[in-house]
Amino acid sequence: MTAPFGPAPTADSQIPEVYARQPVLHRLVPRMVGLDRDRHRRRAHHEFADDLPVVLLSGRHGTGKSAMLDDLQQAYAPETGTWPGPRVPFARINCTELQEQARVGPEMSNNSYAVEMLVELIAQLSRPVAGFGGLRFPRTTAGLLAVVSARRPGHDGELRVADRHAATLMGVPPDTRPRPTWDTLFRPALPAPPDGGSPDPAAFPEAAVRTFLGGQRRRHSPGLASRQLVGWYETYRSEADNRLRGLPPGASGQPRPVPAAERAPAVARMCQEFHQGRGFRRGVERMLTAAFLEDVRYGRLRRANRTPRPLVLLDNVHTDAGRDFLELLLEQRARSGGARDRMVVIATELHGDDAPDARGDGPAGEDAPYPQAARRSLHDMGTDSGWTRHGTAPSAGVLLLPLPPLECEHLERMLRRDDRASFDPYIANAVHDLTRGHPMGARRLCEAVVDRSRTEEWVAAEELLDLAHSSRAGESVVWGLLDTLVGSEYHDELCLFSLAWDREAAERLAERWVPRRIDGLPAADGAAAQLERERWSRGPGSRPFITDRFLRALLVHQMRSGRGGRGVDWSGAHALLADHHRQRAEGRSGRSARDEWSRFLWHRLAAGQASEVVDRLHAEFLRHDGDAVDWLHVLRTVAHAPRPPGNSWFEQCQEVARGRRDLLQYRADPGTGLEKQAVNRLLHALWYAADELAEVDRHLVDRIGQDLSFLSAQHLTGRAVLAQAAIRWPRAVKDGEDWPLDHRWQGEGPRTGGAA
Repeated sequence: MTAPFGPAPTADSQIPEVYARQPVLHRLVPRMVGLDRDRHRRRAHHEFADDLPVVLLSGRHGTGKSAMLDDLQQAYAPETGTWPGPRVPFARINCTELQEQARVGPEMSNNSYAVEMLVELIAQLSRPVAGFGGLRFPRTTAGLLAVVSARRPGHDGELRVADRHAATLMGVPPDTRPRPTWDTLFRPALPAPPDGGSPDPAAFPEAAVRTFLGGQRRRHSPGLASRQLVGWYETYRSEADNRLRGLPPGASGQPRPVPAAERAPAVARMCQEFHQGRGFRRGVERMLTAAFLEDVRYGRLRRANRTPRPLVLLDNVHTDAGRDFLELLLEQRARSGGARDRMVVIATELHGDDAPDARGDGPAGEDAPYPQAARRSLHDMGTDSGWTRHGTAPSAGVLLLPLPPLECEHLERMLRRDDRASFDPYIANAVHDLTRGHPMGARRLCEAVVDRSRTEEWVAAEELLDLAHSSRAGESVVWGLLDTLVGSEYHDELCLFSLAWDREAAERLAERWVPRRIDGLPAADGAAAQLERERWSRGPGSRPFITDRFLRALLVHQMRSGRGGRGVDWSGAHALLADHHRQRAEGRSGRSARDEWSRFLWHRLAAGQASEVVDRLHAEFLRHDGDAVDWLHVLRTVAHAPRPPGNSWFEQCQEVARGRRDLLQYRADPGTGLEKQAVNRLLHALWYAADELAEVDRHLVDRIGQDLSFLSAQHLTGRAVLAQAAIRWPRAVKDGEDWPLDHRWQGEGPRTGGAA
């Protein structure tokens, strides 16, 4: 194959959303497609020669999923450049947009998500490719025309579906005006009614199929195309019957040839099954999907090693439309045995937050739709994915690639784009700690830092969340991020609910300050449903209410700075929630009461009442029946409270943590003992270390270990537990990891070995 292609346009390799994604974009996909990105040179198909997986890119909002598809589209189907247009048979579908625009449902008998997807795929994959031509889909087109043509008299919605799909399936260019309707395309094939009245709607599917088959005969040898097309459907039905009877394929022999006069009715009869709905409809959708893959397999791509494979990009397949089509595709690929299609499918799905328990493989996990999927790291895709199909389950045909967060080095590279920039050397770490490597968040914040540093002498890490874009009319960088990630319609409500520990706490806030409803539900319920739908929380039992830590940090800062939760002050919201958890704690016992007291103190510390929190922690420390593990659990929970409003917190908290205010504390309360001073220093040191923007130096890390060691010697029963924490918590703080805590520490001596 030769074609007048110059170098293919390539995306900017510095696009932050595709940092660390090159093994997929520049290695894996070219190997699968069989065509280089940057020049029109084929690649031999050594990997996935007979069986192609669906490559599923999984990540949160803003992790670069769509940016990766943009990059692939620019490489294989550029809209501009020397040779615009697809370099291989190409299709890209946003399943969210398709689902919003599709007219489907129980009241629509001639349409479904599968039909919408197949019609769109045919329309895009049929576009001509220079030096190659275009794919044709005779089997699929005939079946789809039969399904969409049947409609009930007087049903305008079904008529519009028939008009729209008929024009597309018959190859009418999308810019044709006026656009032909079903009547203008197929009415001449309808039999004339004997009484001169309206034609029988039952004849519509057969008329559409007959017209299409007539066009096929004109393009090919007479009768050959229609005979093969109808023969395929009859063979499919025969094989389906064999499966139901438990017989092997081909056991009942080849179906009889269909006479020419019966071919159109033979295809059109599937519309009756489709219109019956439920399992009958699903059976027709399976047949249409099989026809689609057969058309791909035996079209102009028969000589697969000489022709690049078709490339299909599916965005947001976590939607109903996306999962519905992937289920059909994977089922057919699992059934096809040795004769498989050669279509490359790269899909993206919205995954949940970055907490470890959000990525389980069990029934409640987010990988549940594809339990047998092969999971790989993006870094493993450079030379060989190592993927082969294991098992007969449809989901075994999925290669799942979770998108990893960016590394701190990627952020440093973003910040070094301007040599004139001057900022706190810790700021790259601060951005990484805050965003946890979230690509969109990292890019926006780094852009704001570089933009500000061009006019200011210094940008400190503490200012990070208060930066604005000078090029965007001074828009707050946090506001811009939130507008992209969750929209602005319920900005104030989400900022307020970000302070809540759970649904019940959010309901208390809503009762006081949010009278309006969200999506027709009470505010807390509507917000919870929206967050779960967009994978920002893990369902009704999510704790805290918003489980994604990066999003929660942005919303909490908006609330703290007064730019969110309009009409609600920071202290008032925390006072209400503290009272709520105190009341719940008083009515409970055991660990449930402990957790509620932890949340009560969390809200008191966030409100700036540190002395009250220290008093409570000290009193619990001195209890003769106190459990050291429980005490550390409370301390760890409370220390993650958000800092209160004001710019002085960073300096004051550090001074207390370093012991520079011990004398002031003693003068204010001469009865303060060494244990209480250690509790005060330890709480402030951990509170400071837990803040995303605070830089924890070696001296502060050492101080945490020293105070825990001192308290270990003073505790009546928890010496071993506190001694273990004195070793492991400073190490975790220094490495930016979660602070470990394990009941197995009880009874252990202080040692350094073993992971918690």
